[in-house]
Amino acid sequence: MANKVLFGVSNLHVGLYDVSDEGVVTLGTPIHVPGTVNISLEAESEENTFYADNVKYWTGYSDNGYTGEIENALFDDTFKTTFMNYVALDGGGIAQIKGMQNKKVYFMFQAEGDEKARRGIFYNVALGQITREYATTEDTIEPATATLPFTVNGDNGTGIVRAAYEQGAAAYDTLFTNPPVPALPAQSE
Repeated sequence: MANKVLFGVSNLHVGLYDVSDEGVVTLGTPIHVPGTVNISLEAESEENTFYADNVKYWTGYSDNGYTGEIENALFDDTFKTTFMNYVALDGGGIAQIKGMQNKKVYFMFQAEGDEKARRGIFYNVALGQITREYATTEDTIEPATATLPFTVNGDNGTGIVRAAYEQGAAAYDTLFTNPPVPALPAQSE
């Protein structure tokens, strides 16, 4: 039976995404980010229409990656100082630095299905700023979550925005420990 639905999200991992002046991609060691509640993805595409002979003569769509949000229980200090515009202070605190750019990252996660636990990787991701709501405790305790907006630009060299792997694929078992750099298959002539 083929996968018919996807449900659940787990195993969020994030790593640094770096491209040298020569265009060589390096993926930093991924860090597990526990507490993922939700990952939303929205395709960034735009309809392009050309009119001729008094009709829509041609229509195409641009593909500009994705935007979305990661909702998490908490983005800890290690996450903030590794990937975002925070620095560790003398005395043990951390500070967010105005004007300091977040680093480019890649991220991976697992989505469950009826047959396979698909794993996906997204390349060249720009992170926004974490938003969080603080509220008083009432009769019942409701955990607050943090939300992190992002934009997936994709790898500029190969054009690969994301890749998905099912159980049995060569990169499936090592995706969270040794993720593949974006590479297209060799073209036979």
